[in-house]
Amino acid sequence: MSEEKRIKLELSSLPVPKSNRYIRKRGGVVFKPPRVKNWEVRAVWEIKQQYQGEPLDGKLSMEVILVLPNHRKRDIDNMLKSLWDVLEKAKVIKNDNQIYEIRTLKRIEKGVQKTIIYISPME
Repeated sequence: MSEEKRIKLELSSLPVPKSNRYIRKRGGVVFKPPRVKNWEVRAVWEIKQQYQGEPLDGKLSMEVILVLPNHRKRDIDNMLKSLWDVLEKAKVIKNDNQIYEIRTLKRIEKGVQKTIIYISPME
């Protein structure tokens, strides 16, 4: 894997888990609660500050490091779904179906939370 082709992105917070309980119907209208929407807007902004290139093409390999502030149980697969959505919205990737390989790590650093993403083309 070539280091110059590897993209590193860092978010100042953890992805808000994507699950059915976060999208509610009010009067028949589907909406995202403020917590979810605010995280998405912030994450897209942070990503766009770090990546201004064209959306990546082809098969991709991802490494995601979730730096957690404590040992509270978290469901990482739903967090990853939210992360893929913002990578698409920020135009880093065209579609999450490009992701062929994922390595996800949880790391505990008391009082610290962030998300580190490494994206590389598959070789």
